[in-house]
Amino acid sequence: MTDQTTTTNNLNEEERELKAIEYCDEANKLIKQLKDREDKNILDETTSNLSQTNMEENINKNKNNINDDDDDDDDFDENKVVEKVEELFSKAIEMDSECIDGYLGLAYVKGMQRNYESVAELLEKANKIDPSDERVNIMKQTLEQEILTQDEVDSVPDFEAVMDIGNPKINIPFIIINGGVTKKFIAVLREIFDRFDGNKDNCLNKREMQSYSKAVNGQEMDLQSLQTILGGYDSHPRNGLTFTGFVELYINQTIEDSTETLNDLKTLGYDSELKLNK
Repeated sequence: MTDQTTTTNNLNEEERELKAIEYCDEANKLIKQLKDREDKNILDETTSNLSQTNMEENINKNKNNINDDDDDDDDFDENKVVEKVEELFSKAIEMDSECIDGYLGLAYVKGMQRNYESVAELLEKANKIDPSDERVNIMKQTLEQEILTQDEVDSVPDFEAVMDIGNPKINIPFIIINGGVTKKFIAVLREIFDRFDGNKDNCLNKREMQSYSKAVNGQEMDLQSLQTILGGYDSHPRNGLTFTGFVELYINQTIEDSTETLNDLKTLGYDSELKLNK
């Protein structure tokens, strides 16, 4: 039996670069599978909502174009696929320490896992390899939009305002103080969002949003309401409602009818002071 380590160590520089590219290509194919499966799930949900209309036949045709082999779903383990993607990008970097696609791919995976410290480190390494690569700058901007630094967050008291809504007259105990949304309320929304973000991609897809709706309202949303939320608040074109959009949704709801927000929080296990009941 040929030792794999010995084989790869015998590769010259060009061969190692090509091998790293192969690993990245294989990882990207798996990522495409994840995205295609998400598209199929969205179509399944849409079909269910439109099952009584004449549009069902066309949607079924589109669904078949995305994935003709439904039997594969039974064997599909999303967590294992993500682990494999992470392994492949890591192998690419090990094979070629200058493989920028490996660093960006691994940063993408770490972002899905919300390991933002690792994302920042990987993007910094990628930037050193090629400071002109626009993909690095785009991913850095996305990272900055998604998080505040932990030091900044920790320095703010729980019930101090961290987000100005432009109306200092609005006061809702523990949630909005003098027109500012409290750090504690944002943290609670993060906990709720994470609870329903099943695939941990930092977005709520339609299936996850329906799970959330059933938890707070006892029933799923109709398709029009779902589309209104996705169209009216910050959303990823493929993955669904972002955390920013979820916060926007709740701030608007709270301003319009704070009772509805308080009822949601109570249903999800929080008391009037935003403490999670045990």
